[in-house]
Amino acid sequence: MSKSKSPPPTTVYLAEDHVAIRELLVRHLEMLPAYRVVGQASDGTLVAADCQRLKPRVLVLDLGLPGVGGVEIAQTVTRESPHTRILVFTAHHTPAVVRQALEAGALGMVEKSAPFDTLLRALEAVAVGRAFFGEAITQQMQQAFQAPAANDPSGGLTPREHEVLKLVAGGRSNKEIAEQLGISIKTAENHRHNLMTKLDAHNAADLTRAAFQFGVLVAGAAPR
Repeated sequence: MSKSKSPPPTTVYLAEDHVAIRELLVRHLEMLPAYRVVGQASDGTLVAADCQRLKPRVLVLDLGLPGVGGVEIAQTVTRESPHTRILVFTAHHTPAVVRQALEAGALGMVEKSAPFDTLLRALEAVAVGRAFFGEAITQQMQQAFQAPAANDPSGGLTPREHEVLKLVAGGRSNKEIAEQLGISIKTAENHRHNLMTKLDAHNAADLTRAAFQFGVLVAGAAPR
């Protein structure tokens, strides 16, 4: 009887200008068989090009890089390297910064004050396309995106649409949504389309903002 093979490690690129922090992250990740660091940078000049060349599954990105800024890098990587998911790792997480990062394409954000275990959980989630936000980031999200009017807390969404919004913002595919809710893939597609229309959403970042706005997405990864 043949032994089952372990899944390949998640490839990670670290863009962090603080050498001590970056070296500690590399050291910790290289001790874990689930991860492989394929590149690193201390400024933003070559990060986008490296992501195109190395094709990491996750880019761990400090927004305050010298050279090319983190938001610009995120925009470029989102556009030119769709195979790479972006996890922002930052000490600066004001509402404006959080909004910019999401609009640039970040799938997750973790504050540098968070425990290393939180970063690992974020890496695991983002690697498979699920959103993840640290607790401090979540608080800023709630300030960045205003809540719906008090006289319409549902925002015009049905209970089912709230469920679908939570799953979509958490990175679920139509097939996964259909399986989890016990509906057809076509119905899941219709719910997604209706959400985009009702919320005037044009991309995943818009839906993530809406999920926070309606209180259906909280700190951490969306539940499996």
